[in-house]
Amino acid sequence: MHDDVFHLLTVEYSLILATEEEHFQAVKEIRNDVIVNHYPDVKETKKYVFGQDDKQSLIYLLQHNKTKKYVGSVRIFFANERTPSQKLPMERDLHIKDIEQLTQNLPLCEVSRFALVHDQIKHEKFSELELRTYLSLALMCATRINFLLYDYAKMFAIMERSLHRILKRQNVAFTSIGEAIDFHGVRFPFVINKEDVAAGIRNTEESMGKLTRYYLQELCENSTTFWEFID
Repeated sequence: MHDDVFHLLTVEYSLILATEEEHFQAVKEIRNDVIVNHYPDVKETKKYVFGQDDKQSLIYLLQHNKTKKYVGSVRIFFANERTPSQKLPMERDLHIKDIEQLTQNLPLCEVSRFALVHDQIKHEKFSELELRTYLSLALMCATRINFLLYDYAKMFAIMERSLHRILKRQNVAFTSIGEAIDFHGVRFPFVINKEDVAAGIRNTEESMGKLTRYYLQELCENSTTFWEFID
């Protein structure tokens, strides 16, 4: 990772685990900006903005340090033998054909509610497209941290093709498991085995390893509540 990108994602922005009411309010506002304001016909908007599944998840925020503006978020939902729900939200709500054949062995996790606000703070060095790409990578570092801290057999995701292309360039080999779904915009369901996540992490050590370690260290040192989520 180039020094100017590392500076962008560590000095100009911070990755934060949502643990306080201020954080959860920011999550709601980001989701509202990305989905509700741009898809006015979406049903169950309150459930999308924040619901029961969020209480069974780790939610990460991306904050612009100078302005303190929260500009993005991502959710990692967990299901194991001890969680209130053993069904992934996408399995329960999206009726993906034959997905139950892939969700038999717990523990599992689902990456969802990936969102970057539409009006990002302009940057003098990076174009809007470059900035959104780099901020997407910062949020996806949460999945790398998740790999280091939690045991799971598979990781599921529903995402736009553009995000899948970014991940593919980072050697994160998600496999498509269904047709396009009109879920707050056109998205596709994917899955990846933990072994393939490990391979992707090894293959991207040079580009993403330093950033992941930085974020993990910051989370461990600066948030006492961070450890409440680790079992």
